[in-house]
Amino acid sequence: MNRPPETQRLFFALWPGAEIREQATQIAQRMLGKRGKCVRSENLHLTLVFLGSTTEQQRACAEAVADTIEGTAFALRLEQIGYWSRPRVVWLAPRETPQPLIELVQQLNQGLTACGYQPEARPYRAHMTLARKVAGYFPAREVAPLACPVEHFYLVRSVSYPGGVEYQVLRSWPLAQ
Repeated sequence: MNRPPETQRLFFALWPGAEIREQATQIAQRMLGKRGKCVRSENLHLTLVFLGSTTEQQRACAEAVADTIEGTAFALRLEQIGYWSRPRVVWLAPRETPQPLIELVQQLNQGLTACGYQPEARPYRAHMTLARKVAGYFPAREVAPLACPVEHFYLVRSVSYPGGVEYQVLRSWPLAQ
């Protein structure tokens, strides 16, 4: 009997420094109180491309694609809080997505098609999920900007445990200065 190949749940992401993640956590806690479940500081990130359940062969292909990316470093200003009612999520995002970030996502999506990955049909929306299961309406608002230098992008593994989810950075790629 053939067993299906083992998979890992993977995604490419931006991984802000600990100070930015802690500031984002404080913003979420201050604004939400007990209205939702805040994402743990160590898990805060901005997803670039979600790969989902990935075999070793697909992972190797995705890493080879990432090796070819010619992105440039940029500054990301996280300054807008918003709410998506359907998944009941509060997020932190830039007011405008920087062009180098759009190009990075486009390069990844384009390259990953050779690995069998189907890019999302909807346009990319850079955001950091701050809280889930948020009760009631949460109005959008501006916050003091968090300046986040982006010099690398990362391949991350999502591992589920009874107590929650842990994200493990597997590999990183530098962006040109």
